[in-house]
Amino acid sequence: MEYIIETRNVGEAHAGAKAPDDIVSIARKRGMGVFTIPVLPNKTSRIYILIWLFITCTKLWARVFLTVKNGDIVVWQHPAYGIRYANYFIPWIKKRKKVTFVALIHDLESLREGIGSYDSKDQSRAKIADNSLLSKFDYVISHNKKMTAYLLEQGFESNKLINLGVFDYLDEGTPNLISRINDKSVIIAGNLSREKSAYIYDLKNLNVDLRLYGMFFEGDENDSAYKGTFRPDQLIEHLEGAFGLVWDGNSLEECAGNTGQYLKYNNPHKTSLYLAAQLPVIIWSQAALADFVEENGVGIVIDDLNHLEVTLAKVTDDQYTKMLDNIEKISKKVKAGHYFSVAMDQTKH
Repeated sequence: MEYIIETRNVGEAHAGAKAPDDIVSIARKRGMGVFTIPVLPNKTSRIYILIWLFITCTKLWARVFLTVKNGDIVVWQHPAYGIRYANYFIPWIKKRKKVTFVALIHDLESLREGIGSYDSKDQSRAKIADNSLLSKFDYVISHNKKMTAYLLEQGFESNKLINLGVFDYLDEGTPNLISRINDKSVIIAGNLSREKSAYIYDLKNLNVDLRLYGMFFEGDENDSAYKGTFRPDQLIEHLEGAFGLVWDGNSLEECAGNTGQYLKYNNPHKTSLYLAAQLPVIIWSQAALADFVEENGVGIVIDDLNHLEVTLAKVTDDQYTKMLDNIEKISKKVKAGHYFSVAMDQTKH
């Protein structure tokens, strides 16, 4: 029997909860059992949270221990709260039962070194999660070859590492497939704040037709480029444009800063959004997923956004049509949960 640990999320108009929620949905379709833990309280005292964590996490791992049998598989979505409890209980359970524990990485905060205030106050906790805890798992599902290479450098064993390829993006909506030939518009979806995506506000000064979707837009909300905020499960049907841009940081020349450099290792979930929406992807040449985009012929790899207008002008109708043909196949896979399922199948070898 396979199981997955689900951390409840509060539905909001951003993609932070979309990836882990999709993984749980795919797991259910596979017939996996689910251990659910509630939303972490964040508007109360630290002492209350510590007591809450002790009670909640102890009950969770007691349920896991009493439920699983020899030969079962348990998936942990990483990172999640209660890492110190997981760090203790996973080895404890493995000593008593022949259970395979699998970690699916969503983020490596010790690598990203925090974005803004996110986890930056407690890097020691991130290091425990990414080094001590991850080493306890029998398998670790890494994002891609670049992240796997990083983990190998940290001392992980190659036979424990599985490449996901790209995140799935479950969606039943219909992409806006109005003829895009000769349309060079570029969609940017996600966190639009200057703290995370300052490059957007420089890109707006160039001769590029931008369509911005997401939270924290710091320009004039009457700006024709800003299209608003939509829930992740409603976004695809609202996207109107020809390409989806994957970039981060404060520079047009490269993906700079913590958020930008992190693209060298991670699978940005917005890439999966664009693929599900059947939008060819424009991505930084040094991003880990640039290889995926090139190998599958589903977009453009670019070094510098200052060259974006010229690069787009060179895309012929035939080239764009070919991208659409290639992306249709990938779109069906990400919307069906193909990539996580294939990774899970490899844990049974």
